[in-house]
Amino acid sequence: MYRMIIPAGRLTALLLLAALSLPALSQGKVVTGTVSDHRNVPIVGVRVCQTGSTNCTSSDMSGMFHLALDPEIESMITVTCPGFISAEVRIAETTEFPVRVKLIPMYLEAENWADDTEFVPGKNIITRSSIGYDAILTDFTEFTGLLGSHNTEAMDYFAVAGPEIGASFSRIYTGLGIGMGYNYKEDYDTLVVDLKNTLFKLSLGYDIISSRRIRMTPMISLRLMKSRLRNYSGESRVKLEDYLREKETDLRFNQAMAVAGLNLEYLMYSGNRGMSDYWSIGLFGGYTVKLNRKPWIRSDGNHITTDSAISLNPLTAGISISYYSSPKSDY
Repeated sequence: MYRMIIPAGRLTALLLLAALSLPALSQGKVVTGTVSDHRNVPIVGVRVCQTGSTNCTSSDMSGMFHLALDPEIESMITVTCPGFISAEVRIAETTEFPVRVKLIPMYLEAENWADDTEFVPGKNIITRSSIGYDAILTDFTEFTGLLGSHNTEAMDYFAVAGPEIGASFSRIYTGLGIGMGYNYKEDYDTLVVDLKNTLFKLSLGYDIISSRRIRMTPMISLRLMKSRLRNYSGESRVKLEDYLREKETDLRFNQAMAVAGLNLEYLMYSGNRGMSDYWSIGLFGGYTVKLNRKPWIRSDGNHITTDSAISLNPLTAGISISYYSSPKSDY
C-alpha cells in the first residue's frame, strides 16, 4: 500500500486556491458586451441588469459593460436607457462575446426599422428657420464733435432681432438673415433723436458635432450693419425761417464686418418619426473684424465722406430659437 504524502506548505497553498475559487464559481459567467444606437454610436451610462434581479451594471464611455451573472437566476439580461426602447438578450452556452446590443430610439417606429439600416442625418438637405437676437457694442466717439453727444451716446449699442433662413447638407450650413430692432427715439430739448438699426448677414458653417441632442458649428458670417440717424424738430408747427436755419439730419451709416465664432445648439424633438423635425435653442459667440475702416454714409442720395471711424467691441454674442425640417423617408 502506497501513501501520498503532501508537504504542509503545498497543502496550505492548495486549500487557499480552493477557497479563492469558490466565489468565482458561485458567481457564474461574466457577460461582456457593447451598447450602441441605430447609428452605431456607443451609448454611455446604459443600465444593464440580469433580468428580474438587482444584479446590474452600466456601460462606460465606449458603450462597453461587464456583468457577472448569478447562476441561481435566469441567464438573461435587460438593457434600458431613457429615450430608447428596452432590449432583452438571452445568454446561452453558444453566445459569442462581446454581446452587441443595439437600442432603437423611441422616436423611431420599431416595426419600420431594420438592423441593417443606418440613419444618417447628413444625407438629406435639412432646412433651418430661426429667430435670433444679436448684440454688438459700438463706439461713435469720433463723430461726437460733428453730431453731438446726444446722438453718439444713443448709437453706442447695436442690437437687432429677426429671422434667418438656411440649409444644411453633409454638415455644411449656409444661412441668410436680417435683423431689425433697437429703435431709439428721445427728445433732446426741442429736437427729436430718432435711431433705427438693421443688420443683414450671410453665414457659413460646418457641424463638427451633430449628435441627437447637441450641434456645435464653427461659423463665419459676413454682416452689414446699418444705422439710420434722424434729427428733427419736436414741435408740430415750425416756422419756415427756423426750418431752413436748422435743417433736419438724416444720415445712414453702413459698416461691413466679418464675424468668426462658434454656434452651440441644444436639440428638442417634436415627436415625429426620425430626426426630420426638431427645435433647437442656440448660443453664439464670436470675434468681429471690420471690413471697411471708415463707414459708408448716405443721405438723401448723397455719398458723405468722413475721416472718422466707428469702433467695435470685437466680442459679439447672440441667441436663437430654430426649427429644422428635412424630407421624411422610411427607415
